[in-house]
Amino acid sequence: MDWTNVELVSIPDQGEKAKPEPILAGLSASPSNLHEAFLTDLPHLQETQNAHASLLATAGGEVEAHFSAISNLQTADTAIATLGGFREGDSLVLPLQGAIQDHVQLEMAIDGEITALKLQAEGVDGSKLSRTFTLPAGSQLAQAGWRGNSLILEFNQDR
Repeated sequence: MDWTNVELVSIPDQGEKAKPEPILAGLSASPSNLHEAFLTDLPHLQETQNAHASLLATAGGEVEAHFSAISNLQTADTAIATLGGFREGDSLVLPLQGAIQDHVQLEMAIDGEITALKLQAEGVDGSKLSRTFTLPAGSQLAQAGWRGNSLILEFNQDR
């Protein structure tokens, strides 16, 4: 994959924000939230169809290289939830207290219908963080930036 840098802009605090919603991924999701999400939306069906179409498109190419490149990628919801983040409307919010903002780098790569983001951060204590994850199905990165000590990833949804 060819990675390109994503410029991190300053995102102003707009007084009234969308209500924080739980991310329905990982072991911290409650059964009632998962059940409600299943009944109101079926994103897994679209993800399965996209994965199947992607597999068919790459069947004649270097299948194993492609599979190894994308098989370990988590979805953005899962990756952000495991780091203590949450959803805010069409945005994902990742609190990064202790991170040196000038040492946080976000890169994006597109491979067919899959768009991946690579986040690398360094803390004031010298600790390093690196995560690679895919964007939610049917979405594009609108902008990414800082609101205080939180990294905001705003998405445009294909509807």
